[in-house]
Amino acid sequence: MNPAVLLLGGSEQQIIAIETACKLGYRTVLCDYLEDNPGQAYADSFYLVSTTDKEAVLSVARKECVDGIVAYASDPAAPTASFVSEELDLPGLRYSMALNFCEKHRFRTFLSDNGFNVPRSLEFNVDEGVAADAVEAFRFPVVVKPTDSSGSKGVTIVRSRNELEGAVEAAKVYSRNRVLIIEEFIERAHQHVVEAELTVSGGEVVTWGLINSIRDTESNPLLPAAYSYPLELDYAQKSIVKEEIAALIHASGMQAGSFNIEMIIDADGRLFFLDAGPRNGGNMLPDFISMIARGDIVEATLRMAMGERPGSEIALDGEEGGFWGLVVFHSSQDGVFSHVDYSSTARNSLVKECMFVEPGDEVKRFVTCDKAFGFAFLHFEKEQEKLDVMNDLGRHVRIVLQ
Repeated sequence: MNPAVLLLGGSEQQIIAIETACKLGYRTVLCDYLEDNPGQAYADSFYLVSTTDKEAVLSVARKECVDGIVAYASDPAAPTASFVSEELDLPGLRYSMALNFCEKHRFRTFLSDNGFNVPRSLEFNVDEGVAADAVEAFRFPVVVKPTDSSGSKGVTIVRSRNELEGAVEAAKVYSRNRVLIIEEFIERAHQHVVEAELTVSGGEVVTWGLINSIRDTESNPLLPAAYSYPLELDYAQKSIVKEEIAALIHASGMQAGSFNIEMIIDADGRLFFLDAGPRNGGNMLPDFISMIARGDIVEATLRMAMGERPGSEIALDGEEGGFWGLVVFHSSQDGVFSHVDYSSTARNSLVKECMFVEPGDEVKRFVTCDKAFGFAFLHFEKEQEKLDVMNDLGRHVRIVLQ
């Protein structure tokens, strides 16, 4: 039998991992908790199993005698992938280390223990509540979030004490482990959040997918509404980003795999990691970085999960590769989708469009990442075109509702 890879999640964005695995000649085994997930049509075997149920996934892995496991673009499934790989002695990050990245309170402790900058924070169990005097130590605004959610689900910026109770209730909805965190809100000294879509081989970063993560304040200022490349930071800031990322990867002990990281730099030049996940990022970021690097990040991810080394074609220094944009189709209000209206510059730069809705379909306000309904990949001839379009998206890429 061909080598088998177990894939955790069969959403629209995860289909490319299944298709790529098939192209590589692997036997594909898929787990997903949704009966109607589209990925099952592409996999050789499908199990209706939650990707966060590590014991159930381990049972599937043993039954199918898999040779590797991938939590492609799925933060909640990353600990499961590490748990299974450790139990079966497959390639992957240690389970305890994966938890350090996928549970926010553990991530803050890991950062502090390894000498990285961390905001002031307080974790508490929702069943016990938080003491009023403990909150007094914080200066508003603060951020309230579940410690085990992804995609900014349940995360709220709280600007006054009166908003705290509502933020805690919102965070509880998305918390599986019942642990929430309140932390200091750090103001960044640059326009966009810095995001990194990385590939690690031999313990070193080989794909420096350093991109601008662009927010939309009209819908949700915590969610990426678009991305652009290359990074819009000065030389000193870029140096800090690379140095801190390299130190984080070394501290993790990862030898081969993918990492997705969000970070900011404050006015004092201190870098703060917002999130870091030992897996590919969502929003089709591996596809985006593959276009820039002229390689195949998805294939590299799968090969490393199977114990193979990726090819040198995925090398990217974070500077070369041209000028690019990735638009996350979303709406600032509930409505019925009609079409996308591009400016002439955006239309001329359009390389690929992936739409998950059709005219007449209902779309929801972009309050969580799962409300996105498509993507547009743009390649610009000049840097100024990239800046004009990507930093003023409302004028260049407009979602039209009926």
